[in-house]
Amino acid sequence: MCRMFFKCSLEPFNIDYTILKGFLATCRWRYFRRYDIFGHHSLGWGFAYLSENNNELVIKHDINPIYHADWESLTKIKTRFLLVHARKTLPWKRKFENVHPIDIGEKYLITHNGIIKNFPEKKLTTPKLDRIYKETGLDTRKYLCSIIDQLQESKDLARGLEFIFKEIEIGAGANAFLFNSRMCNVITNHKNNFNGRHHTLFISRKNSEIIVSTTPLTNNAKEIPNYSLIQINLANLDTNFTKLNF
Repeated sequence: MCRMFFKCSLEPFNIDYTILKGFLATCRWRYFRRYDIFGHHSLGWGFAYLSENNNELVIKHDINPIYHADWESLTKIKTRFLLVHARKTLPWKRKFENVHPIDIGEKYLITHNGIIKNFPEKKLTTPKLDRIYKETGLDTRKYLCSIIDQLQESKDLARGLEFIFKEIEIGAGANAFLFNSRMCNVITNHKNNFNGRHHTLFISRKNSEIIVSTTPLTNNAKEIPNYSLIQINLANLDTNFTKLNF
């Protein structure tokens, strides 16, 4: 399972090194030694943050292991929104173009935590989406194509996700951050793996900031219920919770 988190705030911040250190600890073999025979999250990592004028996202990808990152430079970024994703997959599937966040030039980007085993064979709304959907071998990219396709059919995000979840076959999960420069959507849909480890997301809110992560990074982090959609407006941190039914 991949690891990911984001922090958003009403005021610009420099990310706390303690948060980064805690996140990094979850990406190392020692953390997973009881659960995962493949060990480290060493197959690329990426991050996104809002630029100083708050109007555009800056996206960075790195094929190197996240624990070799230049953390000092990352802590110097001042922003109101910072998202980090560490990829974990089979070693022979290591490809730079599959490092998250995944961007297909549409309304949203996505980071994904989990495995989607099967998507239906179907024709999507536009030739561009249909081509990407059929040609890509990455479940996350197909997932994003499916979401954009539903939005283009004039469905709201919650109804679109419910439709998608009826069509796909979940492996470990379809937990995701679906985001742009104005909104970050937190999606949960996950299973337990063979040894019982629970794959979920956690949220904490304190004063004027929100942190969502694959493992608790603060003392007040609470588990997000499964089959949920949390929509966070990055301008004012207004939050809307929807229980997904399918």
